[in-house]
Amino acid sequence: MTLEPTRIRLARERVALSRSALAASLGVGERELAQAPEKLSTALAQTLGCAEQFFRLPATSGIDAERIFFRSPRRTSNAQKLAAAAAGRTGVELYRLITQTFHFPPTEVPELTGYNPADAAAQLRLDWDLGCGALPDVLHLLESHGVRVLSLPAELDAVKTFSFWEEGQAFIFLASGTSAAQRFALAHELGHLVLHSSLSRNGEQIAHAELEADQFAAHLLMPALSLQIRVSNLLQIPQLLTLEKHFGVPATVILAHARACGVLGESAYTWLCQEMLLEPVRNSAPETSRVFSLVFPSLQFDHRASTARIAQELGLTEQHIHELTFGQAFVLLTGENQQDPGESIRGHLHAL
Repeated sequence: MTLEPTRIRLARERVALSRSALAASLGVGERELAQAPEKLSTALAQTLGCAEQFFRLPATSGIDAERIFFRSPRRTSNAQKLAAAAAGRTGVELYRLITQTFHFPPTEVPELTGYNPADAAAQLRLDWDLGCGALPDVLHLLESHGVRVLSLPAELDAVKTFSFWEEGQAFIFLASGTSAAQRFALAHELGHLVLHSSLSRNGEQIAHAELEADQFAAHLLMPALSLQIRVSNLLQIPQLLTLEKHFGVPATVILAHARACGVLGESAYTWLCQEMLLEPVRNSAPETSRVFSLVFPSLQFDHRASTARIAQELGLTEQHIHELTFGQAFVLLTGENQQDPGESIRGHLHAL
């Protein structure tokens, strides 16, 4: 019996390891690796950081990297893109598994290709009945409209937040950072999802799409009307910091957007930017998922499936699941009294 070659490829791409490097680390030839026998499963699992079961699962592949919206596509290496694509497939499989037990809201991300960013942001606020004030928790808001949001493993932080469509579902992988930076990153990726689903991937269009996604995020989080009544050339640092807390957006982003909207002059903008350099870094709690805060406690409480059982079914380690779920998946220490979590059964709990 041979191991599934596409699973071996996905696992090594996830850790940015070439085929030749993997073969050398195992002490085998590339030809033998291509038709890996069962006896290599333990060594492969140890080298690639997954469970042996992973190589016995059905054939698969990473998400097509050409369909992923990367924050810095030109500065992201091909190996990093493949690693992100492999993580993306893992996230899709994780959600596919938990949706066998939980019902989630349908995807309600409108197609707004052809809109300018300001109009698209205004239309989305209308579609989602958001009014014109500061938005609530952006991650929870996205989840309530069917967007699947997962956390980016630490080794992929250099890739930054990215998004893609798969199987009719919108996915966002959120990198670490302050709450304000994460809110803006989520809004940026939402901009890609609503504006650029049919984008062709030449360099000039991608650069323009990144600019449009930033503009969309700024207009979505800080509507021009809200800025006009709060910002003027008399703005001072204490008021700016209050606005940062009010909108949940970094102060530098507020200043840039206020200047672009014409409510803050160039000299005031320059002075405030210089003053902000003297301000201490403000720490805030990172974003967390409402979906995972409901799913994993319920699975544990009802003894339907623990993190260990989910990891086993996906052929991953519990740490992988923990990293993808904002640290909200329970990782239990093995002990003498540990019980079998039991088989998964379909429930009727609505996560949102």
